[in-house]
Amino acid sequence: MILVVGASGLLGGMITQQLLDNVKEVRILVRENSIATEMAQVGLGTPAETLIAAGAQPVYGDLKDRPTLDEACRGVTAVITTANSVLRGGEDTIENVDLKGTQNLINAAHEAGVKHIIYVSVLGADVASDNPLAQAKAVCEEEIKKSGMLYTILQPGPFMDVWVGLVVGPPLQAGQPVTLVKPATHKHAFVAMQDVADYAVKALDNKLVVKAFLRIGGPEAYSWQDIVDTAGDTLGHTLPVNYVEIGDPIPMLPESTVPIMYGFETYESYVNMLGAGIMRIEPTSLETFMQGFLSAVAAA
Repeated sequence: MILVVGASGLLGGMITQQLLDNVKEVRILVRENSIATEMAQVGLGTPAETLIAAGAQPVYGDLKDRPTLDEACRGVTAVITTANSVLRGGEDTIENVDLKGTQNLINAAHEAGVKHIIYVSVLGADVASDNPLAQAKAVCEEEIKKSGMLYTILQPGPFMDVWVGLVVGPPLQAGQPVTLVKPATHKHAFVAMQDVADYAVKALDNKLVVKAFLRIGGPEAYSWQDIVDTAGDTLGHTLPVNYVEIGDPIPMLPESTVPIMYGFETYESYVNMLGAGIMRIEPTSLETFMQGFLSAVAAA
């Protein structure tokens, strides 16, 4: 039995569906009053009902409620967790979810005899980071290493699905300019979420990635200007862009993500993906991703 935590998110939903397609026995942690249905309406979530109908076994609980995790982990051989507090609110903070909640899950999995945990962290996870999410992820990475369980830790760059969806999608649908933070030229290891889902699923049966950290990016790094230019090339016309300074408002972007958007223009990230052949996964290019993304936007 494989437990997927975070299945209501877009990545967790992809992983769950792929496992089911591979005829795996899958259990998903389902939260009461989840916002997954609302997130699914904007392309960023997966309703539990959809996964349950496809064959996933639900168990109701919350990372903040340790006893429910003990029940969720009972009889499980492997855990895949993608859970995070991004785009949530209220009590679902980095401290409560990404740090303490994940620590609860690690402890529950260990005590239940789980053999293998696959943890989706972030590129740049570091306890010395100025980014609270990167700090929390790094702490949990270390606790997983010390837990005694086998582990595979995935460190993907920014998800194309999430960030292109947030920054380009709404303005395009509204017929408004895309807003970018100046100079919009810093390059990052943007990665297609489906690639990360493939890594998570294949890691279950690949002994070469046990007790391993895998940094994941696309075939090359892209700037926000690259992303907008590629969208324009795919559509056959230039997209209008409004450039703002760090600290200026960014229309149509969720407030919780604005500081991250500013941050993209303060550093660069890159991942050498020449070693991706170990997993036999071909990194998805921005051009290929954009074709699918814009087709979905047009159909919405």
